Amino acid sequence: MILGVMNILRNLIIITLLIITNAKAEFKTITKKEFIDRNIKALEKRFDLVDINKDGKIDAKENEAYKQRIINAKKEQAKRRTELAKKIDTNKDGKLSKEEIENFKKKQNTKK
Repeated sequence: MILGVMNILRNLIIITLLIITNAKAEFKTITKKEFIDRNIKALEKRFDLVDINKDGKIDAKENEAYKQRIINAKKEQAKRRTELAKKIDTNKDGKLSKEEIENFKKKQNTKK
C-alpha cells in the first residue's frame, strides 16, 4: 500500500515536471525554492485529484480509481486518434500520406 502511494507520488511528480516543462515555451532561470514551490502546488492539485473522499490520504481504492481514470482517458484519446486518422485517410489504404494530411489541413482551415 505504501509503495503504491509512493509510486503514485513519484508518477505525479514526473507528470508535473513534464507539464511545467511543456507549458513554458521559453526557459527562465529559477531558484531551487521557486522550482519546489511551483511543483508543490502542482503536486497538491494532482493529489487532490486522486484523494476522492478528501480525507487527506490516498488509499488503495482511490489509487485504483485514479489509475482506471487514466487508463480510460488514454483509451478514449487513442480512439479519437484512430477516428481522425480514418477521416484523413481518404483513399482508405490504412496509411496517411503527406498529401492526405495537407488536404485535411486545408479543409480544416477553410471551415474556420
